[in-house]
Amino acid sequence: MAIPKILEEHKLLTPYKLYQAKLSWSSIVGVQIAKYSYIQQFDEHTAVIAVLNSVWMNQLFIHKKDLIEKINRFIHEEYIRDIRLVRSGKKPAKIIYEKLDGEEEALFPTEDPKQILLSKDVVQKIVQDTAHLPAALQERIRQLRFIQEKRKLMYTQAGRGTCPHCGRFLQPGEHICYLCQLEIRQQKKKQLHDVLIKMPWLTWEELIQHGYIPSQEKLYMELYNEIRRDCIYRYIERIHYDCDTAEDDMMLALFVTRKNPTEMTDSFIHNLTEKYRRKANVSTHRRQPND
Repeated sequence: MAIPKILEEHKLLTPYKLYQAKLSWSSIVGVQIAKYSYIQQFDEHTAVIAVLNSVWMNQLFIHKKDLIEKINRFIHEEYIRDIRLVRSGKKPAKIIYEKLDGEEEALFPTEDPKQILLSKDVVQKIVQDTAHLPAALQERIRQLRFIQEKRKLMYTQAGRGTCPHCGRFLQPGEHICYLCQLEIRQQKKKQLHDVLIKMPWLTWEELIQHGYIPSQEKLYMELYNEIRRDCIYRYIERIHYDCDTAEDDMMLALFVTRKNPTEMTDSFIHNLTEKYRRKANVSTHRRQPND
């Protein structure tokens, strides 16, 4: 039986194709766009695209429909329905799949793992662990497991330490693995996001003053700017596609101006948000009486 058919029967074909899309981002969108963006993850039918700067954030926002079509064309099915753009300061090491500006990622030791011999006990355990798989998949999965175990030996022999949180092997100079760093970063981002969604007018100084974040921690300042940008882009997108509410308009005005809600008037919000709206289709809840 063909491998794609087996993957499809086990509901693994689409996740496999999405994984290949992440690896082949440069082939999908071209080298220029891939230098400044990457697929961060897939959230059901939404592709989350991380973008390195605001200039390319604007460019990709304009071409969202085209990006959706390109991804679906690559995976040969109409699976992706939306794209969410998020700000990212740099590409994570494990997302650099190719040479960018003359640099190439080197994740593994230079020694060929195929030259390393595994013990009989390790080989036997892998054979037992994969015995339940369909016959057509068994050999492929076993070979992947063999390579994985050989790399572990290579890392250990090279003196590579492990992450204190999850046990993964560390890259040179790391004290916590990249994935755990991301998890810690996301926890801090969620904490700060929850505060700003409730009080989007708070400045960086006010967050410190009221004790919402530790004083002078650089990561929080980066997250503060990132969250504000993400929220602003999200509300602008809703307004542009005419699926916003009056609350969305208010939130955009608060994030953009950082004014207190008591300083806002309906006319001020209307004037601020209308420049982002498609003029041919103005939402009724924001129309002026004479429109």
